[in-house]
Amino acid sequence: MKIFLQERFFSDKETEVFSDGELRASLFTYSTGVKAVRLANSKGAIVVLPWMGQMIWRAEFLGRELTMKSIYDEPQMCTIYGESYGCFLMHCGLTAMGNPTAEDTHPGHGELPTARYRSVWLEAGTDAKGAYLAIGGVYSHLRCFATNYDFTPCVKLRPGATKIEVDVTFTNHKDLPLEYFYLCHVNCRPVDGSKLEYSAPRDTIIVNHEVPEDYYRKWAAASNAYLAKLDKNPAIMDRIGNPDESYRPEIVFCVFHKADSDGNAYTMQVHPDGTSVFVTHRPEELPYGVRWIARTKDEDALGMCLPATAEHKGRLYCRAHGQQRMLAPGRTVSYHIETGLQDRAATRAMKKRIDAILSGRTSV
Repeated sequence: MKIFLQERFFSDKETEVFSDGELRASLFTYSTGVKAVRLANSKGAIVVLPWMGQMIWRAEFLGRELTMKSIYDEPQMCTIYGESYGCFLMHCGLTAMGNPTAEDTHPGHGELPTARYRSVWLEAGTDAKGAYLAIGGVYSHLRCFATNYDFTPCVKLRPGATKIEVDVTFTNHKDLPLEYFYLCHVNCRPVDGSKLEYSAPRDTIIVNHEVPEDYYRKWAAASNAYLAKLDKNPAIMDRIGNPDESYRPEIVFCVFHKADSDGNAYTMQVHPDGTSVFVTHRPEELPYGVRWIARTKDEDALGMCLPATAEHKGRLYCRAHGQQRMLAPGRTVSYHIETGLQDRAATRAMKKRIDAILSGRTSV
């Protein structure tokens, strides 16, 4: 069953529009005017902004807020994501992605973060994994003589689940190849005392030195000193809340994951209580595991794995390093990510999979 949504369905008062067992969907409008859809089950909920990039603005399961801390309690009406940055997940790309250099002409992370969708829907159904409730939509990027693609994300929530499944599909309708870049920007909240576990060799990690030259001198000195330590041993970042850590304004890494026999790679923030938040992706699809950490008073974020087709350094850098991808006319490509919260047993099971991958075994 598919329900196509219209903006006139939304009001200041949250209204339930779908219910099937424990799966529920409701619509509301933030005080800023941004429309939102809440998908809920018995364990928690996510809030999606259907016409603003289909961002997942908030994610909460078992009473734990998973989303980064930011200065924005509510999403703001904007066309540049930095004017309303504090989401749990946003799509980045497609004609460009990452931080533009001085020579680049594209906005930060491309057109997708705040893209205006032409069609939005709720969907309820059953697939090979069972029942689900989903939200999806279509964004059409049309530029005469240059670009014509449709971008279609879909987020599924299942009964009793504390995770979501994110499927991204896009099609090139132009009679020219589409040069593209994609990154799935997942922004978790750091928990001091946690440990990062992930299926990537530490000696392959790229540590980027990108502290702005005009940044507040005291904080810049601390971050540069921490970067010098990371250069010698990137694994020190695996502990969250190190006394000498400094992620002001941010530090970005590039991590190269290995996969198991099912093609999946794993990243977890294991909390002191033994639970974890996680990201699962397929390196064959998205080979660059960009890691973004920012810890300031206003922004506290652990982007422990942002699965991507390229590094985060803008179109011209990626082109110069052969990281662009081409999609032939009429062709479609799909990517798959899972993220959410795990209990202790699931955390231990994923840790075993990670250990098996790193030891050279692909399964347990």
